[in-house]
Amino acid sequence: CTHFTAISLSRKLRVGGRLDAWTVAFEALVEGDRISKAIPRGYGKLKDQLARALQGAFTLTSEAAARTGDDRACRFRWARAEANEAAAVLEALAQLRAADPQAGASVIAKLWRLSAMLTRLAMPKR
Repeated sequence: CTHFTAISLSRKLRVGGRLDAWTVAFEALVEGDRISKAIPRGYGKLKDQLARALQGAFTLTSEAAARTGDDRACRFRWARAEANEAAAVLEALAQLRAADPQAGASVIAKLWRLSAMLTRLAMPKR
């Protein structure tokens, strides 16, 4: 029986330091999930959208690591779109006073960093 952890997966995905994006996506997912759980009633659609976008950014980043060529680049672009969507939802929730602005800003910073990393990873090799 193999013991499977996020840390062991992280090490496998970061072979040669290439996928630090996975770590950033994972941190954004965990921190964003905490924010999501504290969102008050009445914001269910945004809460669901936040959870879906955070999960999408993380899972697509993970999936891209197992792909090659154009397929890999496509997954990284999808992950970037999900990260941008999650950041937009967090910004909206903060402005609506439905989420802690400081906690949201921390996750948004991670998501923008992830977006920049994914932009680079999605570029064709020269």
